[in-house]
This record gives sequence, C-alpha cells and structure tokens, in this order.
Amino acid sequence: MSVSNRAFELADRRAEEERAEGIRRVQQAIRAPINVTASPFCDCGERIPDDRRRAMPRATRCVDCETFIERQSRRRA
Repeated sequence: MSVSNRAFELADRRAEEERAEGIRRVQQAIRAPINVTASPFCDCGERIPDDRRRAMPRATRCVDCETFIERQSRRRA
C-alpha cells in the first residue's frame, strides 16, 4: 500500500469517527431536557421547535430566521 493510499484511509477513518461522534452528540442533546429558562419563541413570533431547543439550548431563532441571518452574513463576507 502506498503512503498516499494509507493517508487517505486514515483520513477517511477519522472523518467517519467524527461523523459518528457528531451523531452521538445530537442524539444525546435530543434526549436531554429542554432549557426552560430560554424563550420558546423566535423574534419573528414563531415557536422554536423543541428538538432545536434540545440540540441548541441557547438558540434564540427559529431555523428559517437563523438560515436567513447566516445567508446574509455570508453575502457580506
């Protein structure tokens, strides 16, 4: 096996481990209790879904608003 093939295999294995760890963290966050001190509503008035609040307890925006803000900041960059 060449050095470059071995390096690709190691990188592939590491990427798969990182994906698996990310999935474990999200699953754990979904099962965690919701932070009841944070507002369940976005500034737009929409309710922030419970799954999002579990995964991101400090989320202050619904997914649509967060996506809009992220797109705007990318355009400015």
